[in-house]
Amino acid sequence: MSEKINKDAVYRAAKPKEKDYTINEGGGLVLLVKSSGVKLWRFIYRFNGKQNRLGFGAYPEITLKTARCKTGEVRAQIANGIDPSEAKKQNKQAEQVDTENA
Repeated sequence: MSEKINKDAVYRAAKPKEKDYTINEGGGLVLLVKSSGVKLWRFIYRFNGKQNRLGFGAYPEITLKTARCKTGEVRAQIANGIDPSEAKKQNKQAEQVDTENA
């Protein structure tokens, strides 16, 4: 798998177009540029033969460096047989239960 490493300036300079488009970072990490101008980090992966997407947050709040780190963490989960989307949902539910109990 070849990793294409773009510089932060590529993402900073991305302008909205009529339709949404993505800028590929490599290894499944992409920046989705919406027609409204919002830029969102997405990680596209396959688990159990199905393609899934996992959102990391909006750029520039989530930096390129942070998005790359999160991608590594998600890849480790996939390698251990854990579906990252399900793990994220379970963590969110656990946080809600903790908040309600407090």
